[in-house]
Amino acid sequence: MFKQSYITPKYYNPYSFVPLSEHVFNYTKEEKTQFLYANDIPFKDGISGKITVEFEAKSPFCVKSQDKENCNINRKFFIPSTSIKGMIRSVFEIITLSNIRNQSENSRFSMRDLTSKDYDLKSEKPKGGFLFLLNGNYYIIPGDHWQMTYDDIEDEEGVNVKYGKSAEEKYRLLKNGYIFQTEDDRIHYWVFSGFINNKKHEYDFALPLSINPDKLVPIEEKELKDFVFIHEQENKNKTWDFWKKEMRNFNSIEDLKKAKYKGLAPCFYRIKEENGHICVKDLGFTNLYRMPYQNKVHDSLPIQHKEENLDMAQALFGYTQSDRKDKSETSLRGRIRFSNAFIENAEIEGEHTFILGSPKPTFYPFYLKQERGRKITFAAEKPIISGWKRYLLHKEAQEGNGQKKDCESSFVALKAGATFKTDIYIHNLHPYEVGALLAALTFCNHNECYHSLGYAKPFGYGKMKLTNIQLDLEPNTESNHDLKQETLINEFKEKVVENTRMSIDNYDRYIRPLIHIASGNYSDHSIRYPELKEFKDIKSGKANIPIFD
Repeated sequence: MFKQSYITPKYYNPYSFVPLSEHVFNYTKEEKTQFLYANDIPFKDGISGKITVEFEAKSPFCVKSQDKENCNINRKFFIPSTSIKGMIRSVFEIITLSNIRNQSENSRFSMRDLTSKDYDLKSEKPKGGFLFLLNGNYYIIPGDHWQMTYDDIEDEEGVNVKYGKSAEEKYRLLKNGYIFQTEDDRIHYWVFSGFINNKKHEYDFALPLSINPDKLVPIEEKELKDFVFIHEQENKNKTWDFWKKEMRNFNSIEDLKKAKYKGLAPCFYRIKEENGHICVKDLGFTNLYRMPYQNKVHDSLPIQHKEENLDMAQALFGYTQSDRKDKSETSLRGRIRFSNAFIENAEIEGEHTFILGSPKPTFYPFYLKQERGRKITFAAEKPIISGWKRYLLHKEAQEGNGQKKDCESSFVALKAGATFKTDIYIHNLHPYEVGALLAALTFCNHNECYHSLGYAKPFGYGKMKLTNIQLDLEPNTESNHDLKQETLINEFKEKVVENTRMSIDNYDRYIRPLIHIASGNYSDHSIRYPELKEFKDIKSGKANIPIFD
């Protein structure tokens, strides 16, 4: 029998994941009500005061403001309070069994994979039409379209547009613009997209002779939101960027005629029937556009993380949430505040340039749990995300050697050995909440662990060691409550056991991957991103996934 052989990478991907627990910390209804007034009404067992912590940089680091350099006031370098807060909160969310739903956007990612059976556009050709903004709402005007070779376009326009890098650059080559009219009085658009090797054609799109308002195909809010996310955030689409600037908001079809039909965006689209009427299913700017996956991020969570609940991270740090239905906001003010931290013995280490991008969540071999012999994508029946993302800790930071191209970023790092101190002011926290904060700072008293801060963490920058912690705490009432660090962390663990009904042993097993990743104790392999061929091997199943486990 033939046995599949797999390439075993001799390196680790720069990030790994702490798997999600089957338990989620969830407050009772009475506890939730308590927190609504926690800033004004003191808890009987409440604690207030200050925790002072000191860190030492074990690798070069940079927390940029606007320019390449670390934040500074007249060359006095500092770490903003928000950056320190984010560094600690990222650990806090994991150790407190927070609901990852509360910390993640419910985005719908997209795919364009001609090798996948899930990519429907290989067999289902989309229609051609024009994106039309009418009284603030988006519609498609159905039209006709034809493929046109570059020779055909040159015969018509007298210019060769083949080698333009973007659609906008190609349109600038046209002497009379991208709109033209034929002898049958139909209005046409030249529809170009960016340069691709071996590309042989572009498109000619034509509006109908008469635009019937009843034939417009509406785009519903959720499909429009998915389209905007895919083309503006997931992948910054230059063609959409061009057409978005060209589009106008019309009051009527008569206004479109007066504008000589300029202000539309030609596109490809598919339709679906929903609630008894036809509407747009998805759309893009090539006939093989990025197709939205069936499942969104929150569809890919374990069942315990799908429910809306208040978790400890929200209760302590606060939150603001938007309600999509009535467009209102609910919020809770946090009971914890970090100070800015001025850096002692700061020395310039040098400028570095890297490509700081990384594989997107659509790279399913990394971001979704995989099964042997089966590709699990966001199109699978029940995909499950890999967990909480964490960067590995390099032994030494890499040297920046970029060429300062458009896709690269530069920063000026400060040397390892610099130190900084921050004060954490707490107000009316339960003892177990103080314990949770201390557990996040100390990785549950694991001194071998490091925090990560600032730029270029995938390349070994921003490795921070907690070196000192001082407690200046005061209970709300006169009591003999033990305010020592060890006691408070144990109270936090007891609260977790009481709330989730998991054992201490199970909890320790849950945080073990976090401790392992944060310890930097994995020197047998190098740490780097896979190269292009390796990405293809991983996706095709020829290579194992180089994620640290």
